Amino acid sequence: MIQFYSKAWLDEMARRMETDPRFLAEGKKLNGTFVFRIYDGPDGKDRRTQWTFKQGKALEWKYEDHPTPWQALREEPFSANYVSRTTTTFEKAARLNRGEITVQRALSSPDYKIEGNMSLIMAMMKSFNVWNLIASEIPVEYDLAPEP
Repeated sequence: MIQFYSKAWLDEMARRMETDPRFLAEGKKLNGTFVFRIYDGPDGKDRRTQWTFKQGKALEWKYEDHPTPWQALREEPFSANYVSRTTTTFEKAARLNRGEITVQRALSSPDYKIEGNMSLIMAMMKSFNVWNLIASEIPVEYDLAPEP
């Protein structure tokens, strides 16, 4: 089974976005670079993913992880080159992916933050919702073992 928030998970998401009719129909508004910082994984790692889209087509996706706390990631300033940057804990990301909480509820939490042009982000909300739906349909393992 694929580990949640791993390189394999990102690759599977990208593969599905290329063929999923829902994403092909609703994802066209995604343009630009989106960054996700995920802190405090159960395996003792922080994660950073970066996606670049053009009219809903994923041109590039990157994955990095380092032992927590990954200070360079946590102190990285927001770049105007990003459409958005989302920062949250692994646990909050897992709860969102399992459908236990909504994005709206996460946004009211102190451990979930979205930075960027909010009017642009809101215009892309349908695309984000389908992106999240595709992510949630990938069978994953959440309880990652710490590395020895």
